[in-house]
Amino acid sequence: MSRRIFLIGHNKCGTRSINKLLKKNGYSSIHYDKGRLAKRIQANFIFSRPLLDGVDQYCGYTDMEFCGEFYAYRLFPLLDLQYPGSCFIYNTRDVNRWVDSRLNHRNGKYARTYLNRMQRAFEDPNLTVIDLRQHWVEAWQCHDADLRSYFVGRNNFFEFDITVSNEQADPCRFWRRRGCYIRGNALPHSGARPLLVENP
Repeated sequence: MSRRIFLIGHNKCGTRSINKLLKKNGYSSIHYDKGRLAKRIQANFIFSRPLLDGVDQYCGYTDMEFCGEFYAYRLFPLLDLQYPGSCFIYNTRDVNRWVDSRLNHRNGKYARTYLNRMQRAFEDPNLTVIDLRQHWVEAWQCHDADLRSYFVGRNNFFEFDITVSNEQADPCRFWRRRGCYIRGNALPHSGARPLLVENP
């Protein structure tokens, strides 16, 4: 399959489970790779190369971020332009629960790293965790609005809440309609808590 699947929601929203699902069904997929995936895409973007240059051997791309530095899934319009026919999956959840999950990720190390890089980037050592929480909520809202504006009326975009289990929140059926071979209707569990429950 030459078409690609891009996960364009944030981390802590079932990214590992979706990566696991793709691999379970025989699709090559890269997940995070200790930030190297996002950094490679960033380098390609800076130097006007195709975004996936050097990592173009995969079908699925999940968790394309480098904490507090670069979020490659924000380049979804360019990914859509450069890789026509690709599927874009927006994995979402309640924003406040997502912020709490990020704050607790890796026993708080993720938030501390992000805040330190944010302080340096804006040359403001007085930024606090309260500012970080507000920033994450605003960043979520901005990304959500951008996605809804860009993909309105498009058939290569699918949004689902990882905490909801019903036919409308089933990416597996969406992928099958797009020509992917995906067994079952549930995401395999990978992470802090179960995601979608198998539909009857």
